[in-house]
Amino acid sequence: MQKYIRDSDTFFYKSWWTDEGFVQKGTNRRTKEEVECLIPFSQMKEVLIGQAWIRQSFKSMDSAGKKRNLYREGLRFVFKVEQDDGFTYLLFLSETKKAFTEWMDRIRAHGIPAYVTELDLHDAELEDFEHHYDSIMMEPLREDNLEFPNKKNPINQEVTPPQWKPDSFYKRKKLKEARFLDRMKKIRLILFIGSFLVALLWIPHWPSDDSDNFIFFLFGTMILLFPTFMHNEWKPYQSLLDTLLIGSALFAGVLTANLYTPISGEHYLNTWATFATFALFHNVTFFMFRFKEQSDHRSSRKR
Repeated sequence: MQKYIRDSDTFFYKSWWTDEGFVQKGTNRRTKEEVECLIPFSQMKEVLIGQAWIRQSFKSMDSAGKKRNLYREGLRFVFKVEQDDGFTYLLFLSETKKAFTEWMDRIRAHGIPAYVTELDLHDAELEDFEHHYDSIMMEPLREDNLEFPNKKNPINQEVTPPQWKPDSFYKRKKLKEARFLDRMKKIRLILFIGSFLVALLWIPHWPSDDSDNFIFFLFGTMILLFPTFMHNEWKPYQSLLDTLLIGSALFAGVLTANLYTPISGEHYLNTWATFATFALFHNVTFFMFRFKEQSDHRSSRKR
């Protein structure tokens, strides 16, 4: 949760509130000196309070018998802070009624204008507020239009409010996705080359009745491909392509190895049987994870 003012020269690691404002303590990256930075209440021009639905690691069944994500309710406090070059934002999360009361007492004591929104702000980051804060639908805080959620048990996603997802949210998600895809492409290239070299230089020297080394190699390969199990953006047939990639590299390596050393038919058969077992386990695991990880169908609002 972002709660430090962005500063390229200072690494902030500790913060606290005083009667004067918000204090940040950190280390200067160049000089290594300890520094403290006070953000006075006079620079806090307003605060926006929105929903914060925190996703849980377990799920429940909805009224239609489908698995749905569970969320714990909280509130997000977004302080708009004036700086010499414009505005920045401090983001805080309130997860208890006691903390909520402390936040409201602090806001009222220093006369900070407060606004509320019905949108879920939990997944938004600093850059979203820096570029799209004014697009959020909000209204002035009244005594009767905000209270801390009394429900303590996780709530089914069927009743969650719409999420605020501005254009910068989707651009950031697209960039992260592109980086992940690029990283996995490099891993697959390494696996292809590595599998070919293993089959070319190592497999020919294994005893034909010893499949332990082969199973160990393929199990390690599946671990490297494991991120694709958890990533819903991959196409459903991706595991089949991965299987074909590894299989072609292995058998190409074995066939090439046969040019310099004899490889028996029994060895080929054992290699094929072991690989077929891996292919079955790999693809079944992939599709099990794909069906288990249901996509989150929560509504969202861009602007």
